[in-house]
Amino acid sequence: MQVVKEQIMRALTTKPSSLDQFKSKLQNLSYTEILKIRQSERMNQEDFQSRPILELKEKIQPEILELIKQQRLNRLVEGTCFRKLNSRRRQDKFWYCRLSPNHKVLHYGDLEESPQGEVPHDSLQDKCKSCKCAECEAILTTMG
Repeated sequence: MQVVKEQIMRALTTKPSSLDQFKSKLQNLSYTEILKIRQSERMNQEDFQSRPILELKEKIQPEILELIKQQRLNRLVEGTCFRKLNSRRRQDKFWYCRLSPNHKVLHYGDLEESPQGEVPHDSLQDKCKSCKCAECEAILTTMG
């Protein structure tokens, strides 16, 4: 009942000029929409700005940021294969890029076919170029 009451109250605050407008406002304020509004209002309340919450957030933030960094590095080490467009906009070749396990060298280059699963680093030596991560800026300026 509280949700229905809130739907009506919120619809009336817009001061609809006709019954049709009022019905339209009620339809726009569905149950899920009211829940979203309530949740956003709760997030904005002072409880989330209280000293203990802010201290906890400050304490765990470095750990969370380190976890995100490690996840991103792990994904780069896995490598990714991209479709490469030729001059006729056909996608018949592939471009592969991945970071070496020691995080110091990028391996990249063209592949004739899409790899199934992970590409071993040894097989990339013949097909791909490598670049020290410290020199990545040079790659960006020559490619662009």
